[in-house]
Amino acid sequence: MNPKVLCATIILAAGVSVAHADTVIVNVFNFDFSSNAPGQVILDPTINVGDTVQWVWRSGFHSVTSVAGGLESFNSGNFASPHTFSHTFTQLGNFNYFCNIHGFDAGNGAAGGMSGRITVVPTPGPAAAIALAVAAGMSRRRRR
Repeated sequence: MNPKVLCATIILAAGVSVAHADTVIVNVFNFDFSSNAPGQVILDPTINVGDTVQWVWRSGFHSVTSVAGGLESFNSGNFASPHTFSHTFTQLGNFNYFCNIHGFDAGNGAAGGMSGRITVVPTPGPAAAIALAVAAGMSRRRRR
């Protein structure tokens, strides 16, 4: 069998059989949301479709509330730490959210005050892996 075809077949089989969703932690603390730990740079995560975000209350009394009119809607309710809340994202896009105690829905999909954003991108699929494998195979020099 042609090595390029064999490589592409193996990658396709592996890609189809291994679907994996991640859980990404977002910390809730000091009037901020961040995928970094408290004391580090504030960072909004980028995740793949099908991934779950788990917000973890590190301090204070807060909520996680999606802005109105988005493709996905979620609301943790108001809780003191320690607490966790999770949401699995099934749509592509930017999802703004806020603490309804310390932030606000600014309208038009935006949020202010204590707020954050989840960016959801397509899950890399086997087609991307096959394209890379084929390109790698084509870039090799043939022996004469």
